[in-house]
Amino acid sequence: MDVESKVLERIRPSAEEEARLAEVVRSLRSKVESTLAARGWDAKPILVGSVAKGTHLTGTEVDMFVAFPPDLPREDLETRGLALGKLLERGVHMYAEHPYTRGWFGGFEVEIVPCYRILDSSQRMSAVDRTPFHADYVIGRLQEGQANQVRLLKAWTEGIGVYGAEAKVRGFSGYLCELLVLKFGTFRDVLAASLGWKRGEAIELDRPAAKPFADPLVVIDPIDGNRNVASAVSIDQLAGFVHAAREYLRAPSERYFFPRALKAMAVTKVRALAKRRGTDLILVSIRAPPVTEDVMYPQLRKAHLALRELLDRAGFQVHESSFDVAGREAIVLFELASATLPRVVRHGGPPVWVKNAKDFLGKWSENPRTLAGPFIVEDRWVVDVVRDETDAAEFVRASRKDLSLGKDLDRSARTTLKVYEGATAVAAKYAMAWTRLFDKTFPWQR
Repeated sequence: MDVESKVLERIRPSAEEEARLAEVVRSLRSKVESTLAARGWDAKPILVGSVAKGTHLTGTEVDMFVAFPPDLPREDLETRGLALGKLLERGVHMYAEHPYTRGWFGGFEVEIVPCYRILDSSQRMSAVDRTPFHADYVIGRLQEGQANQVRLLKAWTEGIGVYGAEAKVRGFSGYLCELLVLKFGTFRDVLAASLGWKRGEAIELDRPAAKPFADPLVVIDPIDGNRNVASAVSIDQLAGFVHAAREYLRAPSERYFFPRALKAMAVTKVRALAKRRGTDLILVSIRAPPVTEDVMYPQLRKAHLALRELLDRAGFQVHESSFDVAGREAIVLFELASATLPRVVRHGGPPVWVKNAKDFLGKWSENPRTLAGPFIVEDRWVVDVVRDETDAAEFVRASRKDLSLGKDLDRSARTTLKVYEGATAVAAKYAMAWTRLFDKTFPWQR
């Protein structure tokens, strides 16, 4: 039995699971319809997502949309959608463009999402309104056996760490995987095609692009030419997909689908690793605000960039950095060539023969910050002066008020921002985050 046949035996729902799933969908639909009728609401439940298309994996979730008339005010759409969410056990309100509910029903995880009932995608009033059209498109075009090819692609992308369009992952959505199989035919055909991809690769199915896109990967939505289905895919996730495809086609293995879990290094090992590398570690911690991951991670990504640029401008050489979440803390990690800098820094001036060179000389000749000079190096005036910042951790603490970290993180950082350095930066609760920063092996190599 080849690798993919073995994998399908593990990821494809059993006949028993399919029967239970069908009963849960039937029961859920019935309860939604009964609730709508009892409240006099004009709406229709629509099964969407991978379950509707038959491309789901074992242990899947159920996506039930409820389509309301387009003349219903947005506020009422949201209120009624959340009211229907009370049909679920352990329901939690989630927030995208508008709120919806995620919970459990009959042993399966379920999302109940309100949307507007439209006739075509050009009429959409919210981002999710075209989702039922996506389901219809895929259902109407999947050929015999292709559902399993989609399952393989989904499981493979999940195994190599690039599955999911959410802000935390910035990878390949389930719908994108489905379109790629429809475009190229099979799981292996998608991988083979990707070997020719490069930044800006554009793929079309039945509809041309209605406008230019600047994303790393462009797959035009066959339902809406103004939308790039692959807009979430970051350049590093695209590159990771292509590399993994090349390696898998060279030597297929179940390890790509089911990699070993990454194990956190011991704190002593992280510290020893930093010592061997001759670098210094600092960690910035902010209490995580009570928002969803899709709200949190863009802000955390922004905070990471702002802090890195801050350190770079001050002259601290950042060798490696990342961001993560550890328990209830949003954290940004830095590996620095050195967490301290010498007191002296050389400041360059104009060429000697420039007329306003005298301004440079006047500014620095009697300046209390001047340690040496001004003097000439080649054809330019230079001066050695006292550096403004010499300690990275202290610098970050002092600069907190000047940083833009994102609305929710900014608010939290006012009272909870802490900067740890050296041994305190490598506490046990941060070990997994440091492991993810230092461990450069691909998932299938573990």
